[in-house]
Amino acid sequence: MANLRELRKRRRSAQGARKITRTMELVASAKLKKATESALASRPYAEALRELVARLTATGASHPLLAQRPVRKVLIMLAASDRGLCGSFNANLASMALAKAREHKAAGREVELLALGKKGGTTCAFLGLAPKETRTGLVGATRYADAEQVANQAIAAFAKGDYDLVEVVYSRFITPARQVPELFPLLPAGLDKVEAGKGECEFIPDIDTVLSGTVPMAVRTALFSALLQTSASEHAARRIAMKNASDAAGDMVRSISLAYNRGRQGKITQEIAEIVGAVEAMA
Repeated sequence: MANLRELRKRRRSAQGARKITRTMELVASAKLKKATESALASRPYAEALRELVARLTATGASHPLLAQRPVRKVLIMLAASDRGLCGSFNANLASMALAKAREHKAAGREVELLALGKKGGTTCAFLGLAPKETRTGLVGATRYADAEQVANQAIAAFAKGDYDLVEVVYSRFITPARQVPELFPLLPAGLDKVEAGKGECEFIPDIDTVLSGTVPMAVRTALFSALLQTSASEHAARRIAMKNASDAAGDMVRSISLAYNRGRQGKITQEIAEIVGAVEAMA
């Protein structure tokens, strides 16, 4: 009986775990729809701004945020999630950030890490590169005002010369079943080459005025789009992870139930055999 009691206890635990993971899967699925719409809607706008900046720089105009100088100090922004239970999502992003940091250090550059997400910061710290600062609340429920604040601080630091290069590691959302870690240079703006487009443009009132408003906006929008895509990727990764966990818990429940039913049937058969034996002995 002790063995059967243990099997019942294990089955209840597995059933409880399956309910939790199934609920988390449904929650992630509900959040994913809205996050996907926001991520996909932001991408064309961010890319159009990058193309506009490329077209402006092709004219020979200059702007402080376009200045390319010898790279001595690098800031890597790591966009990751604040919560776990999303498979290898955070580990993959942290691995890319650490690989890039090692590459810069090998070139003799000083590297600092800004973690935009609690789990990204703790993962990097565990693997040997502690972030100088960790921001939370940026991924998962991304707001433009939060992304703008981080972008403005990066712009100010770059303009002062605190950093010569600012890069962003994020998760590019492709489909709900596929998310790819990527890295792009945020500052100086226009460093990631985008085709500038063809045809002549007329700038009103003048190109310098247009640049002064467009370049900072392009930087803020690029970071905001990266955070939105990372948010959608997080929900997609969590949904997949929780579905896999629910399936595994279901398999465990079925396996334990089978073992329990066999043990119970064996116990019943044993009791019947004992009763039959006792009756025969009395006959």
